[in-house]
Amino acid sequence: MYDVMKGVRVIEVAEHTFVPAAAMVLADWGADVVKVERTGGGDASRHLKLPGTDGTINPFFEAANRGKRGISLDLTQAAGREQLYRLIDGADVFVTNLREDARRKLGIQPSELLARNPRLVYGLGTGYGRQGDMAASGGFDYPSSWCRSGAAWLQTVDGSDMPPKQPGSIGDLGGGLSLAGAIAAALFRRERTGQGAVVENALYLMGTYLMSQSLLAASIGAPLITNHKQKEALLPLANNYRTRDGRWISLCLLVDAWWPDFLNHVGRADLGTDPRFIDAAARYVNRQALVEVLNQMFAEYDYAYWCQALATLQGVWSPVQSPQEVLRDPPALANGFVSSVSVDDGTGYLAGVSPAQFDEQSIGELSGAPRYSQHTEEVLRESGLDAAQVAQLRAQGVIA
Repeated sequence: MYDVMKGVRVIEVAEHTFVPAAAMVLADWGADVVKVERTGGGDASRHLKLPGTDGTINPFFEAANRGKRGISLDLTQAAGREQLYRLIDGADVFVTNLREDARRKLGIQPSELLARNPRLVYGLGTGYGRQGDMAASGGFDYPSSWCRSGAAWLQTVDGSDMPPKQPGSIGDLGGGLSLAGAIAAALFRRERTGQGAVVENALYLMGTYLMSQSLLAASIGAPLITNHKQKEALLPLANNYRTRDGRWISLCLLVDAWWPDFLNHVGRADLGTDPRFIDAAARYVNRQALVEVLNQMFAEYDYAYWCQALATLQGVWSPVQSPQEVLRDPPALANGFVSSVSVDDGTGYLAGVSPAQFDEQSIGELSGAPRYSQHTEEVLRESGLDAAQVAQLRAQGVIA
């Protein structure tokens, strides 16, 4: 991990992926993150498992919780809340995604915690913001970020059975990253002024931000670029093409000057003098014909051939890779975009790291998510309790 947040203490009372991901990014940057889970099972995402992942490593949980310390507290008991307050009094950051009714019940509203610790940066994640008729509604990534924002609508091809699912937790992980960045900005202001802050993000807000180009176009009545069938691409040189062995190559040749170099790489210099494709305007008018020509061309050779043939292409392109291929992709490994994560039972896994790098260095050694209640005694002893007091809390069911 990095050291830019070294010395920063973060207390997390959050579940699932969105806000825990924000705390995980802060941990990647060097913060000491203490994840507070409820007694009786902990974060609900611990129990959401992909089929075939019945071991100790749970992708749903690990993806937002590695690098933290974990404790359990029964926050429905006054004694549990008192231990949480003790931690918050000495913390720099508190993050949560509990709904307002739960925050009120547990006494963790922004005004309550800032009254205790005026220098605190309070990070809050919601589904749909704190205003309006959906303020009390819960949210999840796909419906709140992807569907409500217009992304699913624009991605639905005519004749499809249903809108597409997004390939990963785009709203959750993107929202968590942007919340972490906002928390860092608030900490920067605090260092100058001593003033704490309330920092908010919402899954719906993340979705509208990601769709901001389309929303802007809609606001001025401009045409919307919707998804389309492969053979109906508006820009044939920004399209995907199937190879002989059924794999795909993605072209994104958005600069007209890249056209001659592309033709040289694919061995089709003849297309440069074809009147149908002589310039960008002609290629647009004859776009379906160009798609057909490129479909036939890419279908002549296998995926591996095209990856090698296009390796030195001046323009931008990409192989359409599987997750397994990403884990061994040279650029991902050379730059530390994929890194190993060690688990305390001696196992480990590979993961995509949070997208920021400091001091021209990759992130380095990473550790997995905490086991349920793994660090409860350690953290409470650090807060000033002795062994007898910890044992008493355990006997009362305040901790697991």
